[in-house]
Amino acid sequence: MIKTFKTIVAVMMMAFTLVACKADEGNEQAAAETTDVEKAREFLTGDIVLGTKATLNGVDKTLLKSGCPTKFNFKWRDDGQTFQVSLLDFTVGNMGMIINFKCDVKTMKLNTWEKAEYKGDGWIKFRGEDGSVWGESTNEDAETGKANGSLVQGYYNARTQEIQFIVNYNMMNVRSECFMQKVDKRRLATFDADKAQYEKDLKKYKEDHGLN
Repeated sequence: MIKTFKTIVAVMMMAFTLVACKADEGNEQAAAETTDVEKAREFLTGDIVLGTKATLNGVDKTLLKSGCPTKFNFKWRDDGQTFQVSLLDFTVGNMGMIINFKCDVKTMKLNTWEKAEYKGDGWIKFRGEDGSVWGESTNEDAETGKANGSLVQGYYNARTQEIQFIVNYNMMNVRSECFMQKVDKRRLATFDADKAQYEKDLKKYKEDHGLN
């Protein structure tokens, strides 16, 4: 009797999980709440400076806990649900390369598991694939290469202005991560000075730790 009861419970749990997964599959591309997207469009737009960690072949190139001050651009499309994320002229220390990247991303609802991690109202997910990447030139009209397999995925709270996202460039195993932080638009005014100070601090950190 007990064994039969346990079997029934296990089957019911499996069935519930399958139903939940199917529901999430159906909502995976569901549009985010209009009110939250409108708030995001009002605030998350134009040039914004965020702290970013960058890795090359799995090696952290930013090193400092604060990350590297990085200027991103957010440009919304007329459809109201899509925006372009651009990263121009990005390099860290002696990384040996300059990265320019842009990708269109779509806003959407969080699934069940994401809601458990990103608690509270106002969260939207954004995701895009196969962006464009190029080298030295920061001219957006320059010829760009399709970065097949590249990925942008992140989360933004339209009510608290918190943001977190990763960019996988699918190029030389380069990846950048904007860890969870609140968007502070005042950082744009001090970007050049903050980036210069970061480079000085990075150089000293390497000297103190015997790194190249």
